[in-house]
Amino acid sequence: MNHRGAPSTSSYPASAPNATAAPGQKQPGDHGARKFMNEIRSLHKPSWAVAALCVVSLCIVLSCAVCFWKKRTMKKDKDIEKDKKKEKEKNKGGFDTEMDGGYNEPIKHEIKETELLENEPKEDEKLGRLHFTLDYNFTENTLVVGILQAAELPAMDVGGSSDPYVKMYLLPDKKKKFETKVHRKTLEPNFNETFTFKVLYTDLGGKTLVMTVYDFDRFSKHDAIGAVKIPMSGVDFSQSLQEWRDLQKAEKEESERLGD
Repeated sequence: MNHRGAPSTSSYPASAPNATAAPGQKQPGDHGARKFMNEIRSLHKPSWAVAALCVVSLCIVLSCAVCFWKKRTMKKDKDIEKDKKKEKEKNKGGFDTEMDGGYNEPIKHEIKETELLENEPKEDEKLGRLHFTLDYNFTENTLVVGILQAAELPAMDVGGSSDPYVKMYLLPDKKKKFETKVHRKTLEPNFNETFTFKVLYTDLGGKTLVMTVYDFDRFSKHDAIGAVKIPMSGVDFSQSLQEWRDLQKAEKEESERLGD
């Protein structure tokens, strides 16, 4: 039978949604976006409230970040200030217990240099020389001392000169003392004087002759320029002795007279 009036139907394949997507493949970000929207809907809050909450959260995070940055900056500034203080103390020669547990190196070097200077041998001070003679008179049991001259004496006065004279005695008793005349304003005096000590030859070996050169001062104590000490035990009196001796630093006498 011919059904002409019946509508004819054509079968066309139905177009599936998202025809470009492969079966079983999800679009990137669909899951995260869908999850985020679901969480917002679950809060049952209006969109403006959600936006405000986000702004507040962002402010809190920024505040924490600023606080952390300030703390780090302050700590760094303190460390720099501490280092500057240590460097300043080191330059001043103070203590540095963290670096070396004691004095700084400049102080150590200064102490070492001072010790070296103190330990260096000092040059002998030039006090001048004395020319004298010694003889013993066995007939009269006398020691004869001749004071001839002095040379290269240091200037003791303001004017660059001295008023020298010589005082002599025998140790240990000092019972008998002799003095030469004072020679004014000279550093090369010629005395040419002779003095006699009465002493037995048997006693002479235990005595020491002391000859001291003084600078005369009329209004104050006389200054000792230098002295020569000769132990009699070391002198050969079989013949006369004549020689020069360098003056050594004199021992201060207990009393020194003033003026003439």
